[in-house]
Amino acid sequence: MRERIHKRLPVQFVQEVLESFNGHRISEEEAMELLGVGRSRLHQLRRRWLLSSQKRPFRLWQRQDNAFHVICPELKEWLDKELRYIQKEAELFRGKFNFAFLAEEAQKRFHRPFCRNSLRLYALKNGYYHALPEEKGKLYTRFETSGPGALFQHDSSYHLWLPRAEEKHYLILTKDDYSRRVVGARIVGRETTFEHLQTVRQTITTYGIPLAYYLDNHSIFRFVLHQGVHVRYKLREDEGEIQFRKALRSLGIGMIYTGKRQAQAKGKVEKAFDYFQRRLPYLCEKHKVQELSEAQKILDELVSYYNEQRIHEETREIPAKRWQEAVSNGKGKLKPLEPSIDLDRIFSIHLQRKVRKDGSIMFMGRKWSIGCPEGTPITICLIPNVKFMIYKEEKKLWEFHL
Repeated sequence: MRERIHKRLPVQFVQEVLESFNGHRISEEEAMELLGVGRSRLHQLRRRWLLSSQKRPFRLWQRQDNAFHVICPELKEWLDKELRYIQKEAELFRGKFNFAFLAEEAQKRFHRPFCRNSLRLYALKNGYYHALPEEKGKLYTRFETSGPGALFQHDSSYHLWLPRAEEKHYLILTKDDYSRRVVGARIVGRETTFEHLQTVRQTITTYGIPLAYYLDNHSIFRFVLHQGVHVRYKLREDEGEIQFRKALRSLGIGMIYTGKRQAQAKGKVEKAFDYFQRRLPYLCEKHKVQELSEAQKILDELVSYYNEQRIHEETREIPAKRWQEAVSNGKGKLKPLEPSIDLDRIFSIHLQRKVRKDGSIMFMGRKWSIGCPEGTPITICLIPNVKFMIYKEEKKLWEFHL
């Protein structure tokens, strides 16, 4: 490919050729040969040369005026404030610039898109930021399913999400494989089976039942480790089937597990964690957030932007729009949730007991009378800090509120 004209020829020479061509002193073919350009490019240069003036001199190459790159006074004032905060006031994130995030925040504030590189160049020119040589682009996995709800990727991330709380927390995340829409996001203090079950419950209540979940080999998906306020429950691995796996299987949801030490196989949800790690802790520090409830509000806003406005870097589509278009074209795989399903039973901690001689059971250090014959096997379905239900096979016998 021939090198661009502004790198091959001085502007004065090009002007001489254009002036001769315009004055009919040389032919079109001769002008094309001298400049090394085609016919359309020659006439484009001629038009630009004719329109040039003292205020707008003739140039061989120039960026077209585009509001996408304009730094208006209002944006400049806001951007200076944000950059000064990162440069001098931030604690954990001092000097750590995330221009993609700043472009998103600017879009929310000024209601138009911004190019992150424009903000980066502004920071460079004004001495806020110095380019790092180790900055590299991201790699993307190309595999995807056939439609929304075919596969939900589900995982958790242990991270310093609330820097001012001075302790790490867990972000539980569920992402649709096809559309890249985040369908579940909860920040919790401890990672328990119940917290994962609650995330699944919120997801399927909102969107419907997917065909399968993609999980890693975390022990919480294989056996149960639950620690409540009053007592710690630990079930053996062969009993794990009655917890997380049984909840999903009772709804007809399949489970796919990654190989051992192959967490990167869930690449789409891992990239989402990276996205939120670059934003949520920064905002929590900036707004002095120390409570999980406040952090959840910020997370909900980030998820809303991620789903409804952000163009995904791999698909080049907005996740919610990609989801809706696929559903409209009959590609949706989600099944509706039947109203008759007992969600409290499915998404609770299941514990097995046998009735004592006096028709009672022992649970949480107390005796509970249920009026069944001695030796009757029953299932306790616990919703921590709320209630527990007692079932004999499929029949609910009692419900006790805590």
